[in-house]
Amino acid sequence: MAGLGNGIAISAPLLAGIAAGDAAAGAWAAMGAYVAAFTNKGGARRPRTRGLLVAAVVNAAAFGAGAWTAALYPLTPALLAVLVFLASMGPSIHPALERLGTMPATALLVAAAGTSATGTTRATALVLLGGLWYAAATAVLTPPARLREVLGALAQPYRLLGRNLGALAARPADAALLPAAGALRRAEEAARRLRGPGGSERLADLTDPLVHHAAALADLTTALAATGPPPAAVRASCAAATGHAGHLLTHLADTLTRRTAPTRRTAPTRRTVPTRRIGPTRRTAATGFPTATGPTGVTDPTGTTGGTAGTRRTAATGAAAPTSHEPDTPLALLEAACDRMRAQTATATASTTGTHLYADLARAGRQRRLLTRITATVTSARKDARVLAALAATRLPVPATAPAPFRPARPRGAMTLASGTFRHALRATTVSGAVFALTQAAAVPHGEWATLAVLRVLRPQYALTRERVAQRVIGNVVGGTCAALLIAAVHQPAALCLILFVLITAGFTLRPVNYAFWVVFGTPLVLLIGDVSHPGDWLDAAIRIAMTLLGTTAALLGSRLLWPSWEHPRLAAQTAHARRTTATYLDTALRSLTRPAPQPQTARARGTAEQALAQAQDTLRHARREPGHDPAALDEAATVLDALDTLIPLTAALTAHRTPRTARIPALPTYTHHAAPALADTFAEETARHTDALTGALEEMSLHLEELHARRLRELAAERTGDTPARAAIREDGPVVELLGAIAAALAEARPHQA
Repeated sequence: MAGLGNGIAISAPLLAGIAAGDAAAGAWAAMGAYVAAFTNKGGARRPRTRGLLVAAVVNAAAFGAGAWTAALYPLTPALLAVLVFLASMGPSIHPALERLGTMPATALLVAAAGTSATGTTRATALVLLGGLWYAAATAVLTPPARLREVLGALAQPYRLLGRNLGALAARPADAALLPAAGALRRAEEAARRLRGPGGSERLADLTDPLVHHAAALADLTTALAATGPPPAAVRASCAAATGHAGHLLTHLADTLTRRTAPTRRTAPTRRTVPTRRIGPTRRTAATGFPTATGPTGVTDPTGTTGGTAGTRRTAATGAAAPTSHEPDTPLALLEAACDRMRAQTATATASTTGTHLYADLARAGRQRRLLTRITATVTSARKDARVLAALAATRLPVPATAPAPFRPARPRGAMTLASGTFRHALRATTVSGAVFALTQAAAVPHGEWATLAVLRVLRPQYALTRERVAQRVIGNVVGGTCAALLIAAVHQPAALCLILFVLITAGFTLRPVNYAFWVVFGTPLVLLIGDVSHPGDWLDAAIRIAMTLLGTTAALLGSRLLWPSWEHPRLAAQTAHARRTTATYLDTALRSLTRPAPQPQTARARGTAEQALAQAQDTLRHARREPGHDPAALDEAATVLDALDTLIPLTAALTAHRTPRTARIPALPTYTHHAAPALADTFAEETARHTDALTGALEEMSLHLEELHARRLRELAAERTGDTPARAAIREDGPVVELLGAIAAALAEARPHQA
């Protein structure tokens, strides 16, 4: 809808000018709408329209100033420097400057390039008219905010988790799970806005359960992945149950977004986003910590049929989890397969083969119980989703907004070389001014395009500038080539107007996806708008490409040489911060295991840890593209961050296994006391002491489970298949001990190398 609305709002003035027989006037009005479109930051209709009206006036004023001073060479660079500096400092001065961005400077450059053919005053008035038209058109064309926009954000984690379960069904041994933290944060923020000023408490009460269900499903999915591949005897039925749960989640997301339900599939789709591997916990043996997988770390084997009759409440969501299932459902087939395994184990408990079957049966039972909880949570979430989907057309109340006040202390405090924003402002002003002066002195045709390239690609960080440079160069080569072919082949203004409508719609639709897509469509867009009013030469496209190369080269050199803001010197501090916040989350989660109800500070600690980790990962990604970094230091930081990326979901999965019995696990207080310091401490001696304490605690837990398993084997030999204390203890303690072993292994990887 955004792309279509922009296509109509920008191309309509051009079409009107062609119909009136004045294509040049239509082109100037379309240019005013085009420049105003880049100041459209979304939001509620009234404040957005007010901001667009202000932008239309400011852009027209800048255009008029550029046209009047075009012949006064010293004044134009001075005005350009002021506009670029204010745009770069925008967030530190006033939100209105951040909204305007570099569009006033763009309007100035367009005017300085040539308005003599039309007349300065008339062209300025047409640019103003185009901007005002765009503000009015978007106010009419943009529909009011409705609940379906919030539901779209709520659907994202469910769709992602459905893909994760599909991946687990297809490749349980090495499934690559998509990280759910970002989607969950966006869903939480969308639901939180409903409780803000001018929100709807009634709608917020309906959306909050869906957010909680999604968070619980993320933890349960991680816990399921941590159990490893299912035993061969139940592999097919477990894959079917897992794939079915993933299909239900995808269908739930489709319900929220009103999509047509896809055909059922359990295989994962190809993805290009970052993935996380959560493998079985047997890897703990490689680090020296005792593994809890196998006979010493399994859940109750005879619990695979569901335990006591009736229903029970899941620990994660409180949803009713049935202990029996309809025949021929995937869970019922999995339960039947577990029953067959239990019968084989009961007849072979005295042999070595029986011991191995016992370990496999324990793992199958744990996976069946997790899938039961996942299915119960999905069932509850689907009911909530159907209620909300029926309300998707509900209009959201317009939030009350007040103009942000100007505080003179803000810009004064930001204007120091210690501020990255101020250094970027100086850099952008210097480089754009130098390129403009060079092209004006050399009388280069369309030299303003080089300065525009500087404004579009120069970013506060060198890595982001380098990425933008590549996208703009590639996009200009592709788009410029297409524009040259269109200029040479199409000469009818009406046909050009139709092509422009298609380009605008496609460009603004794909712009949020990737900047390169916008450049591909934006380059012929600008060239064809000029071609409508003044039929030109296809060589203009070649000049555009040459000016882009000049501007991007200058931006890249300026980003590296002029007051650079490097990311790699900050990586060590941000990695340490991520390690400390993760240690705090781990400590909070471990202490919550001994408490009867979930603690609110656990969720807050997790959010803080995930945010710190995401920031450190972004810094690492940028640092790898910077010159002068230490590859060994970056590799070490990457190892630590990867371990933290594994540790956080494992800790979240641990909280999904909390029961009243968990507090009675031997050595759990010792483990809790030493786990967080083992991650946060920076002294090798202290770290070694905490590591030894963790090893001892895990050994004591493993011995405890071995005793329980031996007792349960004797009960099975005596045909005691009821829910005995040993059976309950294994069922509830086994998954916790196994995850504690996996967490200890991740702790060893998450510590930096110490001298």
